[in-house]
Amino acid sequence: MNFELSYGDIFILFFLTLGPLKAILPFARVTRGTDLDFQRTVAWRSTAIATAIALVVALLAPLVLGNWHVSSPAVSIAQALRIVMQTPPAPGSAAPQASPSPPSPAIAVFPVAIPAILTAPGIAAIAVIISLNKHDLANEVMVIVLLLVVMVLNLLTLWNNETILKHGLAGILPVVGWVLAVLQAALAVQIILHALRVLEVMRWPA
Repeated sequence: MNFELSYGDIFILFFLTLGPLKAILPFARVTRGTDLDFQRTVAWRSTAIATAIALVVALLAPLVLGNWHVSSPAVSIAQALRIVMQTPPAPGSAAPQASPSPPSPAIAVFPVAIPAILTAPGIAAIAVIISLNKHDLANEVMVIVLLLVVMVLNLLTLWNNETILKHGLAGILPVVGWVLAVLQAALAVQIILHALRVLEVMRWPA
C-alpha cells in the first residue's frame, strides 16, 4: 500500500511548523515598543528570508539526501520523530514582553526568520514531504505553492501583528496550535508506520 500526504496534509504540516501560530508571539516580543514602519520592515524581511531558505531546502533536499545515500524510510522516521518530539507551548504560557533595548533591523534574520518562522520541525516537514510524495512536476509545483501560501499568511499576520493582539487573539492562537499539534503528532506517527512497512519491519494494518 502506497502512502502519500494529501495536499490538505501538506498544508496542515506547513501551517503548524512554519505558520503564524509559532511566529506571532516571538515577533511581538522582539518588536514591542517599536513603530509600525519598523515592524512592517522586519515582517517583510524576515518572511522573505524564511521563504528563500525554505525553497532552497525543498529544491536541494533530494540531491543532498541522494548524495548521502539516505533512504526515504530513514528520512521519514528521523523527521517524523523530530515533529513528534516538538512540544507545543502551553496555552496561555507565552505573552509578549518588552525588549530591554531598541531592537536592530538584524532581528529580521534572527530570531524572527530563524527560528520563529523557519523552525526546525518546519525543515523536517519539508524533508518528509519531499521524501514521501511522488516527484513529478505538477506535485512539486503544488508543494511549492502551499509553502508560499503559508509564508503569505505569515507576512499578513506579522504585518497586522498589533491589530491581532489587540483583539485578544494572543491567548487563542496557542490553544489552537496545541489542539492541532495533536493531529500533527498523529500524522507523524502514521509516517513512521509507513516507513517501517517499507522496510518490511511490520505489515501494514489490514
